[in-house]
Amino acid sequence: MDLSKNFFQLFALPISFDIDMSKLMDAYRSLQKVVHPDHFASGTDKEKRLSIEMAAHLNEGVDTLKKPVKRAIYLLKLQGIDVDFEKNTAMSPMFLMDQMELREQLEAVAKQADPFIAIDALYERIAVMQKERIEDFKAAYNRITSDIGSGDNNGDGNNGNAEDIVAEMQFVEKLRIDVERLEETLD
Repeated sequence: MDLSKNFFQLFALPISFDIDMSKLMDAYRSLQKVVHPDHFASGTDKEKRLSIEMAAHLNEGVDTLKKPVKRAIYLLKLQGIDVDFEKNTAMSPMFLMDQMELREQLEAVAKQADPFIAIDALYERIAVMQKERIEDFKAAYNRITSDIGSGDNNGDGNNGNAEDIVAEMQFVEKLRIDVERLEETLD
């Protein structure tokens, strides 16, 4: 296994936001069978170490490609765009207002007569927001790759707001996780 390959190459997938999860998991299982440390239990120390490195690389790759936010960040990284959420804090005021409203709704869930109906409504709204952000990201990413492919990348840092969209995707994902935690608490 070549550790210098990017994760898409590693799993024989096209470099794209949209990936076939079943192909990803099939390739992962197939590679894991080859490099799993158990197969090298009686090997040399070097073989054991390499096996552990390769298995860790596979695990990082599958984790990165399975999760939309991580996949988006990785795609930008492959294009030479380093996403730095600490420096890039710009978000649309409308998005921030939506986030505040959703957070207020989340805080009020436990006070509802049927909190699970409120949780379902939050999940639906989050799913719509996630889908919108993913579509926005794909469009921005396609602009980046077409600019680079056509030689129009003038290095001005304009990446079609892809970084901003990824930051919003991360906010929405964190909210979804917080809703899941609340649901577990209420169960």
